[in-house]
Amino acid sequence: MAENENDFYVDEYGEIHRKSAPQRVEDDALWREYHQLEYEIFSHNDKSPEKLARFQALEKQLGINEKKKNDLLNAKNKLRAGRSQTMSVSQILSAGKEQQND
Repeated sequence: MAENENDFYVDEYGEIHRKSAPQRVEDDALWREYHQLEYEIFSHNDKSPEKLARFQALEKQLGINEKKKNDLLNAKNKLRAGRSQTMSVSQILSAGKEQQND
């Protein structure tokens, strides 16, 4: 489906918004709470029963399922794999010398 230029608008700050997109103001607070709990539970190993229960309730409320979690994890791993394939300085210098020789 092709995008129409009338489907978007630019606000006074220069940000582009989709007209048909629902406003997520009320969901933003839930997402912030979800990410904060995710950080505390998994990064700081704070697995209190209250936090785990609230975390699971937020997952249901926000519609986060295992497929979405796996998709995010796969994308994160793909980015990390691409980052690990960067060239070292010696490889860049040798490639530059090869180009000069050609």
